[in-house]
Amino acid sequence: EMKLFLYGVISSVGILGIAGWIFPMYLLELFLGWSGPIVAGFISQYFVTQAAKKDPYSVTKTLTKGFALKMVFYGLYIIIFFKLYSFKPIPFLCSFSGFFLGLHALEAVIIKGFSKSGESQYQLQNN
Repeated sequence: EMKLFLYGVISSVGILGIAGWIFPMYLLELFLGWSGPIVAGFISQYFVTQAAKKDPYSVTKTLTKGFALKMVFYGLYIIIFFKLYSFKPIPFLCSFSGFFLGLHALEAVIIKGFSKSGESQYQLQNN
């Protein structure tokens, strides 16, 4: 499942490159808007993948903890950049929002795959 996430990251780098080519004056904002969701996504996928190797119930527990930690991370991430750096906020927010939505949609697809494979393994063990 991590392979699928890596394909998503590669695609997002391509999208970031195209956006940077179209809007070269906002390269920093686009990059900073991309990097937060990528870092959070990698960490999240790592822990969810490890939990999925244990059992399906560990995935739910990991997702719950991850959700709370991501809320704190994203809040701090946005506040820090708005307080410490002087840049154009609209391109940053557009980049952040787009990559946030895209990568979380990909994570949802991956997690759905975990739950399907976990259900089938659970049914095989109990039959």
